[in-house]
Amino acid sequence: MTETTEQLALGRQKIIQDLNVLLTDSQEMLRLAAAVPGEGLEALRDRLRTHVDSVQHALADAQISAQRRYRSASVQTERYVRQNPWQSLGIAAGVGFVLGMLAAR
Repeated sequence: MTETTEQLALGRQKIIQDLNVLLTDSQEMLRLAAAVPGEGLEALRDRLRTHVDSVQHALADAQISAQRRYRSASVQTERYVRQNPWQSLGIAAGVGFVLGMLAAR
């Protein structure tokens, strides 16, 4: 993995973690708001419920998208390795050599 790819992966993980925290906090606020009486709070509860639902859908969509990309990448990698075994072996040896050189520093 390149440094940029690793940073993107870490960024995605951070976004997912932040969304999970936001979702948990929103659910807690909704639970607390349900116990408070009042006319204005009904509108707040509705908006909060809509917000929680949209965050849940966004997280589910992100998870499904990530799973699809992972499956696609693994199928494509396997297909390439099966079609080009010697080239794959050469690439793996080259990457191993470069990593060995970097680790020796």
